[in-house]
Amino acid sequence: MNSQGWVTLALVVRVRLGSALTIPIRSWLVEESGQRGKLWVARQLIESVRGNVREARLLIDAWFMRKSLILPLLEQRVRIIGQVRRDTALYLPPEPEPKRRGPKRKYGQRLDAAMLDTLPAQEMNLMLYGKLQLVRLRSAITVARFLKGVPVRAVWCEMRQDDNTWSRPRLILATETELSAQAVVEIYAERWGIEPLFHNLKRWWGVTNLWQQSKGALELWMQIRSTAYALTQLLALKLWESFPLMEIAPWRKGAMITAGLFGQWMRIQFIGLPVRHAYNPKSGNFVMPFPTQDQRLQC
Repeated sequence: MNSQGWVTLALVVRVRLGSALTIPIRSWLVEESGQRGKLWVARQLIESVRGNVREARLLIDAWFMRKSLILPLLEQRVRIIGQVRRDTALYLPPEPEPKRRGPKRKYGQRLDAAMLDTLPAQEMNLMLYGKLQLVRLRSAITVARFLKGVPVRAVWCEMRQDDNTWSRPRLILATETELSAQAVVEIYAERWGIEPLFHNLKRWWGVTNLWQQSKGALELWMQIRSTAYALTQLLALKLWESFPLMEIAPWRKGAMITAGLFGQWMRIQFIGLPVRHAYNPKSGNFVMPFPTQDQRLQC
């Protein structure tokens, strides 16, 4: 089946010591042909869980920060933080003006590179993308043209690189204008957890080799694999204190136990396990325990 790829909605849950779990909720296969693109799929995924997930923020990357997706969500009072192109048209709020005929002005002066350089910069160390990084932040309350004049907190984030130069600024917008620049960057960084989620699903849960004859069956298998990943991630959270991390990945000492690490450990435990020995051909059921079974099959 030809397709463009998967669109996945994941839930980021904060846990111990400020860490966060990324749990896949639902994935949808986008077909190569047809009128239902990724934005339409994203709307359907969000709508499917909106009644069950409350007081949550939506973290979106630059590709999905489009007005056709964002504006309907803002009407439903959804809080959004997302990255946009650096050249996105942003304006200062309009200056107060005397009463006049016609609608009120939505936009003030447009922010350009010269005005951006005049904004006060803050340098701080933040835990981003799995490591402590020196960042430089600039921030302003602005009005976004592509959002039809909705006020947003705009944050320009630069990271110190290995050659002691600053990276090109990344522009992040938050609909909660009361958030600080630091809070916006730290919250948006939690979206990064979806990248190792895809890596683990492909490497340890066999998503790379999924094959079915119909789109519905393939999506069902993806949901089964994602559920297995989510359960493993929750189990890792429960058993993190007793997990043998030094045997699996000693170079990650002190790191959070992820579903990927737990999956590696389970793979080691189940290699060579004679599961068929527990099968009773007469009843057609698995019977455990059984005297001649491998000790790992004993209940």
